[in-house]
Amino acid sequence: MKDEAGLGLAVHWIQQALVSAYEENYPIRSVKKGRKSLKWTSELESLRRVVRRLFNKCLDDNNPHSWELYRQAQRRYKRRYKRLPKRLGRLSVALLVT
Repeated sequence: MKDEAGLGLAVHWIQQALVSAYEENYPIRSVKKGRKSLKWTSELESLRRVVRRLFNKCLDDNNPHSWELYRQAQRRYKRRYKRLPKRLGRLSVALLVT
């Protein structure tokens, strides 16, 4: 490696070895396009609106009672959000059966 070309060749060889080692250990995975998005209902939209309004009110007045109301609304929203896929699943099965 007395000349510049030999040094460039060695650098290229090391770079290719690093790239191939990385690709062997971390194979390229296909990217999932899109996600199963939640079907928003009018009930969820109104609950979300209530939660956001309460949160903004809490930030303004910093009252402990307001924060408690916000947490209750947030829990209510979260419960409905988690139940929705089950309800939609039952609804789609009911539509298929009829």
